[in-house]
Amino acid sequence: MSIKKMTERQLRVWQNFVVLAETIDREVGRDLWDDAGLTKSEFTVLAELSSQSRGGMRPSQCARAIDWDTSRLSHMLRRMEKRRLVSRGKSDGSDGRAAEIVLTKEGRSAYRRALGPHLGSAKRWFADALDEDRLAALDDALGALLGHVQRTAGRSAPPSRGIARRTPVDETQGPPARKPEEVS
Repeated sequence: MSIKKMTERQLRVWQNFVVLAETIDREVGRDLWDDAGLTKSEFTVLAELSSQSRGGMRPSQCARAIDWDTSRLSHMLRRMEKRRLVSRGKSDGSDGRAAEIVLTKEGRSAYRRALGPHLGSAKRWFADALDEDRLAALDDALGALLGHVQRTAGRSAPPSRGIARRTPVDETQGPPARKPEEVS
């Protein structure tokens, strides 16, 4: 594979993108911990489980949905079990041998408590900086980048990481109802 150099502008935009992504990720994660006592990783798992109609799923399905390897998820589940956010047990399906992770009452409550502040943090660190024209331009640019990355990698994004719907969030009503495959 031949490597083509980036132009100065491409390099500057890339560097700004990396710094911005890391900064927003860190600040939103810090707010999540301060506001709800959850790490970003715990929130990610809770969000995926809460999107399931039964509140549970097989670990391998969860790992695929959040684009983690199963080892990483296994370690996180151990920590989350100690905090009583999830429990592991046998699946009700087929022959009952498959393991399933289930959102506990405490986990569901923690996720619900965290969701509003998490969305508020995303608004503070991200959306508040953009007027409607810039938001529309960024939406188009991010859609183009996501499509390019998916085509280049030869795969589609995991279900929970796909392009989000374009329905605005009414802050007085909370987030719009999610389809089962979507995660906030």
